[in-house]
Amino acid sequence: MKSLVIGGTGQLGANLVRALLEHGHQVRVLHRSTSHTSTIEGLDIQCVVGDLNDGASLRRACDGMHVVYHVAGYYPARTIPVDLAQGQALKETTLLLEAVRATGIERLVYASTLTTVGFPQNPKHPANETCAFATRFTNNPYLMAKATMEEKILQASSQGIPSVVVIPTEFFGPYDQRPTSGTHILMIAKRQMPVYIPGRVNVIDVRDVAVAMIRAAERGRVGERYLVGNWNTTQKELNELIAEVVGVAPPIFPAPFALARWGTKAGEWLFSSILGRPPLLPAFFVEVLAHMQHYDCSKAHKELGYPQRSIEGAIRDAVGWFRTNGYLSKIV
Repeated sequence: MKSLVIGGTGQLGANLVRALLEHGHQVRVLHRSTSHTSTIEGLDIQCVVGDLNDGASLRRACDGMHVVYHVAGYYPARTIPVDLAQGQALKETTLLLEAVRATGIERLVYASTLTTVGFPQNPKHPANETCAFATRFTNNPYLMAKATMEEKILQASSQGIPSVVVIPTEFFGPYDQRPTSGTHILMIAKRQMPVYIPGRVNVIDVRDVAVAMIRAAERGRVGERYLVGNWNTTQKELNELIAEVVGVAPPIFPAPFALARWGTKAGEWLFSSILGRPPLLPAFFVEVLAHMQHYDCSKAHKELGYPQRSIEGAIRDAVGWFRTNGYLSKIV
């Protein structure tokens, strides 16, 4: 099987590349010319340079492949107008879908994000794939761009493009070179998180997500989305586990969501208007946290049959990778 991974240098992509190699696949990775490729150096793969804004490079990357794994979905790095974020998201997704159609790809597996899953009618029940996207933060460029991309992929599945959507929950593990969820670990380890926003969360080992992506290509039903997660817990319990693994005290002060939201908005205004530089934390990020909840992942368990490693092990391996690669001092 010949597989193309778009976004293979990121955390999920680097783990997916390794899982594909373990499954005997021939792997090609598409990355930008500016990408840091240290996470995939030394692997028996083919690397090609391209960009999701360049349709010709996407067609060249897809040519001769059987499966395309898209784990590099667009997201805004800073707060921008929603229409600009959605326009960029649609542009990149459309170009990829055109390349997939033109080259006769047998299966497209798209990694979406948990914020595209709406809330159940009964708040006591966990959310599942039937919960349609809904948000009260319609000016949030991240939330709206992610929902736009997933909708476009699902529409394409009814128009002859054999696509499947995998929706991972928050994941931890190695190769998080541009720390995403790993920022959570690093902030606690460095004692930079004195407060936290309480709420529900579901977490999973990134390597389990990688296996689920492969299973989605093999067994997933075209036009379906699959929630892939493991441990339903709370932010407080997750913080305590991370703190235990790294050997520090956990954050102890819960911050009300409204206070945190408006605080980051004020901080963003201060940085952009007074200091003239990007804020440490985009204001839209806190609104994303409001979409985290508990999930019923039984559909993916039944149809894809992915593994469920220990979350403590995932955090330990993430910490080990951060220490080895200089993100954390040896003594932390």
